[in-house]
Amino acid sequence: MRLGTDSSVMSFTDGFCFLGEDFGPRYPPVLDDHRIVEPATRTVYVAKPGASVRTEAGRLIVETTDDVELLNVPTGHVERLVLFGPVGLSAGARSWALASDVEVIIASRRGHYLGQLSSGSTRRVTRLRAQLACADDPDRAIPFGRAAIDAKIRKQIVLIQRITRRDNHEDLAASVDAMRRMLALLPDAATRDEIMGVEGAAARAYFTALSLAVPEPLRFTGRSRRPPLDLVNAALSYGYTLLTGEAVAALTAAGLDPAIGLLHTDTDRRPSLALDLIEEFRPLVVDQAVTTLARANQLRPEHARTEEGRAGILLTEAGRAALIDAYERRMLHTTRGALPGFTGSLRRHLHRQAQRLAAHIDHGTPWTGLSWR
Repeated sequence: MRLGTDSSVMSFTDGFCFLGEDFGPRYPPVLDDHRIVEPATRTVYVAKPGASVRTEAGRLIVETTDDVELLNVPTGHVERLVLFGPVGLSAGARSWALASDVEVIIASRRGHYLGQLSSGSTRRVTRLRAQLACADDPDRAIPFGRAAIDAKIRKQIVLIQRITRRDNHEDLAASVDAMRRMLALLPDAATRDEIMGVEGAAARAYFTALSLAVPEPLRFTGRSRRPPLDLVNAALSYGYTLLTGEAVAALTAAGLDPAIGLLHTDTDRRPSLALDLIEEFRPLVVDQAVTTLARANQLRPEHARTEEGRAGILLTEAGRAALIDAYERRMLHTTRGALPGFTGSLRRHLHRQAQRLAAHIDHGTPWTGLSWR
């Protein structure tokens, strides 16, 4: 069940899903990618605006503002609470969480990580050590890095094929061929630098092709950042920032430290693991949204602005509003078949991929990208 603006009551018999977490006749549920070591506890996601979380007689209860019960489960089955937007937490639930070593993650309504409550337990230290060990183990970090970039390039190819027209088919086909050659090199990439070298070469061909799909008045000739030098680059950078914020929340909800990357190195105070996680979601969400806006003339030259003392192009308020709307529509897009046996919004898929990444770190479960055709 995705908790949105409509109130509804779901049954455990029929099964339902909170954002990123499935519930059914058997609770906690068995996730397809966690069958090797089945966790005894689960994360509860609450995203219903105005909902409240409380405890009573050893049960965790989630209710709407008009006292409709959305969830009632044993507190012993809950490992972590993730609260999105205006969700209340009772004093009793807060005390229970701190006393029981249950993390409470607080995120904005759109999924940006804001902070958390956590006790002084050593459990986080244990998970942190596991994550550091995985990041330092080439036999585990490098296969994940190859899988993440493979998934990204494949989605870039799909997007280019979707925007191909008769008049630009030849030029775009050449870029796609170049990207496929880069895909063929990935299995032999043995280090992070080699993987990122393949990614960079594919990205150059990709953005060359993408520039052919953008209307001429926007004058997009390729990727530029820090600062973005044109409106399309400003929109891409802004969208990637939104996506990174959501990835930080998803990883934190999964019990991972967003700063310790497996592919991206932990430098410059970047959330490196979040950057790992969003690689495949960049073309799937942000690039798709920006391209759609540009081609529909909803992203226009007047949406660009400059700021005194600051280099590069920024989005106007109207430009940000248009991008956020397109981004949100894309994240709410429901897809089936991207992961075996899993259906839901792309936002739910982001959370599921974070959970699968946690399974890879904890148990060595292979991580694979989403399917997009």
